[in-house]
Amino acid sequence: MNALRDVDDDAATTVMDCSALPPQSGTRMSLAHSEPPRDTIMDTKCGPSRWDRFWAFLGRKADSFLNAFREPPLSTLLPPVPPNRLPRETRVSAGTMLGDDRWEFLLIELLRAPPHYQRAAREVVKYAVGLRQLGEEAYIDGLVHLVLSRQREDADGTISIGRLRDILRDMSFSDSLMPALRRLDDEGTIDLLPANGDVDRNTPSELRAPPTRIRLWARV
Repeated sequence: MNALRDVDDDAATTVMDCSALPPQSGTRMSLAHSEPPRDTIMDTKCGPSRWDRFWAFLGRKADSFLNAFREPPLSTLLPPVPPNRLPRETRVSAGTMLGDDRWEFLLIELLRAPPHYQRAAREVVKYAVGLRQLGEEAYIDGLVHLVLSRQREDADGTISIGRLRDILRDMSFSDSLMPALRRLDDEGTIDLLPANGDVDRNTPSELRAPPTRIRLWARV
């Protein structure tokens, strides 16, 4: 048994140089210069294929086509930004804004408005554009008509002319507002009423009492 153990110990400590043995095929492999197999389809060193160039060309054409239908940036459609004003220039009176500041405030408020008011603003803009195309007189009449349409009647079912003047304070009463009211009265959209009682249509307008109230028959 001791002799066999000695033989086994000797076998376990024997070192065999496998590299010295030739491969079974009869050719020697060089481990120092071996390279991993290359995937020629996914090789990044290769340039784009004909199909890659074709799809890239189609992509550029599609982008060019879509750009023709894209809306320009909003800022390019808006008026120029007004200059900054000094604090004393913006405090003329409470609730009053000067120049373009008023309309800049309106743009921001439209963005902050609830969706139903934004939809309403879109319709009002279309209405205003249509009026502009009809001329200045039609535009003033339409403006006055819209303002009246957005008022609640007093207890007697009328709207005071004084309230209308407060809303349209930047409009000349004698040159613009009153002529527009008379035109709306002539076409039957409103009735111009005196302070007391009703109006007699058979009485010439120059003989009637000065109107102070408006009865609205048809809204915008």
